[in-house]
Amino acid sequence: MLVLLPFPAAGSLEGLTFITEEYPPYNYRHDDRLEGISIELLERVFAETDTELSRDDVLYYPWVRGYDTALSEPGTVLFSTTRTEQREALFQWVGPIATDRVTLIARRDSDIQLNDIEDVIAGGYRIAVIREDIGAQRLQEAGVPEAQIHAAISNVSALRMLERGRVDLWAYGEDVAFWLMQEEGLPTTDFVPALTISESDLYYALHRDTDPALVARMQAALDRLRKQGVVSEILGGTIAFNTEEYPPYNYQDDDGTITGSATELLRAALDDAELEADFRLLPWARALTEAQLRERHCVYSTTRTPERESLFTWVGPLVSSTWAAFVLDGAEIEADSLDDLADLRVGSFREDAVGQYAASQGVNIVVASAERENIGRLQAGLIDAWVTGEQTAQLLAEEAGLSLRRLFAFNEVDLYLACHPSVPDQFIARLQAALDRARAVVEARQ
Repeated sequence: MLVLLPFPAAGSLEGLTFITEEYPPYNYRHDDRLEGISIELLERVFAETDTELSRDDVLYYPWVRGYDTALSEPGTVLFSTTRTEQREALFQWVGPIATDRVTLIARRDSDIQLNDIEDVIAGGYRIAVIREDIGAQRLQEAGVPEAQIHAAISNVSALRMLERGRVDLWAYGEDVAFWLMQEEGLPTTDFVPALTISESDLYYALHRDTDPALVARMQAALDRLRKQGVVSEILGGTIAFNTEEYPPYNYQDDDGTITGSATELLRAALDDAELEADFRLLPWARALTEAQLRERHCVYSTTRTPERESLFTWVGPLVSSTWAAFVLDGAEIEADSLDDLADLRVGSFREDAVGQYAASQGVNIVVASAERENIGRLQAGLIDAWVTGEQTAQLLAEEAGLSLRRLFAFNEVDLYLACHPSVPDQFIARLQAALDRARAVVEARQ
């Protein structure tokens, strides 16, 4: 009978029990199926090692139960687990999967400013944590009093505690936190990373008594997959980032490079998040339409309007723009509001949110194919006034050697990256978290 019973061969990963938890975008459950970066990667490892296991064989436990099981039961593997000095000897490690940054997240309207953990303690801030999570451990190691630490039963519960003001801060993985905000329908712009308390890599943590040959086999398979570009592919691969000529936010410089304040912010965030994008300069109407209709396409810098809201997945904000009305310097036109432009010919360009907004207020909009054309049309007398972003108008007029007069400003908006819904969730979540970090650096310099 024993001869007939199947059993794992020596060096087979089939003898291991794999355990994961809810930690998107790395591992999570969607419609009773396990998904995420680490799940996808593990299945590739199974295929690479001829292991007859799949994501369906992975156990799904709350973090505390999974952590205790991986510590106490031989043959268990827990992921995704932050590799720290304190945990180093408790497990054997295979990875890294990705870099995870644990931050203290605050509501933006709280105006909490933190320079170090001493500010946290001195402020007496209430902090939501998950028990045995790396965020909780880091706070304990830093000497944050127990009275300030509030354990939540789940990450969603912790997010709701923060949203409702029951705590002041939430100690959690930044990528994961912003993913959850999107999943729960909360505006990511309502929250801000206040202080980074840990920056470490995520690994598969194997019970410390695991056969080293199994660990080595699993690590070798992961290393091969990384060299083949599989990890980058799982993170989302290369996404098309469409943009237009709209200085100072996005434009092409004299060397043919797409640049601008929004572009450079996105490049910094992509770099930080280890993500890839192909930047392309197109006429605005085409750039917007492609992102709306073509999979794995995004467009920026895009005004987030009610009409566009459900068409895209949004990342941002990138920059802010003030909308204003302009005429040639010396023109005998006076106006204090959009109502005063009702009898004039007012320039904009195809699919531009500024012109669309003005048109909705009864302004007679004369549409060009590109924003730059409005400078020439204004000079030639084909339009009487021009509505556009204030900084854009100033830069294009200076470039053309033309003097403009601003009549009035009528709106202030944030500009975003708008992505086709097919862009992978893990790409969106990692980019949003990295973008917030990049914006914080830019704001600190200003």
